[in-house]
Amino acid sequence: MNRFRNHTGIRAAGDRGFTLIEVMVVVLVIGILLAVGVPTYLGARERAQDQSARSTLRTAQTTAAVVYVDNGTYRDANVRNLRDAEPGFTWRGSNSASRDQDEISVAATRDGSEWGAATLSDSGVCFYIRLREDGSTLYGESSRSSCTGSQALSVRNNEW
Repeated sequence: MNRFRNHTGIRAAGDRGFTLIEVMVVVLVIGILLAVGVPTYLGARERAQDQSARSTLRTAQTTAAVVYVDNGTYRDANVRNLRDAEPGFTWRGSNSASRDQDEISVAATRDGSEWGAATLSDSGVCFYIRLREDGSTLYGESSRSSCTGSQALSVRNNEW
């Protein structure tokens, strides 16, 4: 039995191949899967980056609370004391912006009654936290302002 096309152009038995329509259907299905899968992946990636930045701020919050309990004021929750208490992060002063989620910019009010911190997620969102002597905590985020501890202290309560 001949496996090749005969001189008339008709397929011989056993001659296999894909038609153009079949190939186009496969390409279409792959395109649809990519159109659905890629945005889902990118969204999950940004959520993971934001969650990592929030986790960094929770660690900063705990570290600042330890310094506060030891000293009785947030004024002492400064770069030096925070670095001594938690050396795993890069601590920055009040006007030095955080550039990634492993850097935390911190600031305290002059009277030491409030403390603020900010960290920049790899997704480009800045996350803030503000602690008060009365025990209240405020959280916020922004993609349009500088990512500094001073900014965390300057945000009005109704903007959180």
